[in-house]
Amino acid sequence: MRADTGWLETWREDLREAVASAVLDFEDRYGYPPGGNAVSRPDMTAAARLAAVHPAIPADLVDLYAKVGAVDLPDIGNGFFLHTASDVADAHESRDLWHIRGRHDADVVVFASDGGGTQYGLATPEGSPVYRLPPDLVLGGIYTSENPRFDVAAPDLSTFLDRILQAVKTFAASSTPPSL
Repeated sequence: MRADTGWLETWREDLREAVASAVLDFEDRYGYPPGGNAVSRPDMTAAARLAAVHPAIPADLVDLYAKVGAVDLPDIGNGFFLHTASDVADAHESRDLWHIRGRHDADVVVFASDGGGTQYGLATPEGSPVYRLPPDLVLGGIYTSENPRFDVAAPDLSTFLDRILQAVKTFAASSTPPSL
């Protein structure tokens, strides 16, 4: 992640504006009102708990959750969700899904998902890629897949976050479902 974490606050506010634009005429386009699309401020208690799990949690994620809370976007494409810091810490501590293998092999921290069951995991150590994990076999916390969609979603967390913002802006402008 970038040395100065101030850009995360800018990203959070830019994402809020893009989401507001995306749901502005949502009901007119789709015939029903938008759900609870929200980009929340950080939960400092949960962020501190996540930081306490560091170094098992990459510093990139610790920095993110110090500036941004949950992101719930049920109406953007098939939905996108940045999990809460508490959920990330709980899942990592319980080792729900901590390692991937098959097309790729790495330790990961799952921090996001979409409405179709795909999860996103940041590999460790810091500066590693974000992997797209479509639904597949998870045994003992180890995800195994040869699915071609199981791939690098972004070379690092900051690029992944930038892609989320661009996907929401594209959806707001064209109603084209975003793909991460």
